[in-house]
Amino acid sequence: MRLLMLSTILLASVIPLAAQAKTDADSVQQAFSDFDVEGVLVLLDDNSGERVTNNLARSQQGYIPASTFKIPHSLLLIEAGLVKDEQTQFVWDGIKRDYNSWNRDHSFASAMKYSVVPIYQKLAVALGERRMSQGVSLLNYGNNNIDGGLDRFWLDGELAISANEQVQFLQRLYHNQLPVSERSQRIVKTMMLNEANSDWVLRAKTGYGVRQNKKIGWWVGWIEKEDTTYFFAMNMDIDNVKQLPYRKAIVKQALTHLGVI
Repeated sequence: MRLLMLSTILLASVIPLAAQAKTDADSVQQAFSDFDVEGVLVLLDDNSGERVTNNLARSQQGYIPASTFKIPHSLLLIEAGLVKDEQTQFVWDGIKRDYNSWNRDHSFASAMKYSVVPIYQKLAVALGERRMSQGVSLLNYGNNNIDGGLDRFWLDGELAISANEQVQFLQRLYHNQLPVSERSQRIVKTMMLNEANSDWVLRAKTGYGVRQNKKIGWWVGWIEKEDTTYFFAMNMDIDNVKQLPYRKAIVKQALTHLGVI
């Protein structure tokens, strides 16, 4: 009788948890459906280790990281001494480009914020192929493959990372557990600040890449709250640039429905 009662209790505890997980996954999927796009969001609770996603298969699929690579890239540049800190200044080269925000001087922090590709491309060349390859492998970032051009491999080359791998990488960064100095990790986390209020702090980075005619949008980062931190990584198929604002909108809608923000 005791065994039967124990089994009943255990079953009763498992069913609500499973039902809740399905409800959470449905809430995430609804955010994508509301914007009529295909994609995945992975959400990881730092305290409990609970992971929520709307698409298990896609969460494990590697995609070009695009400008989300500026997170590990920045770590390597600071470690190499090519950039001192987030206040390091870069003078505009005078070449007018499509994005107005690129056509001015920048600090290292604003170069990340506005995804100023030309600055990071020049810094990648200065870092060199050997140090870049060793650094990406040291950080164990995605598939560690920098083929496709030293100044382009993260935009349309062979580097690929999954949403699951993104949250794992971010969690290690948050806890200063990457194999680089704590100073470098703290500087990059400062550069990632997006929003803050009395309830939470948001640190994140967007990305938009095109590889073999496949357009992918990213938003990765974390929400710091008093009781825990939630890491997130979303990627979505992009049909036209008008959909780029959906990256943040989808994540925020899902996080709101899940009670994170």
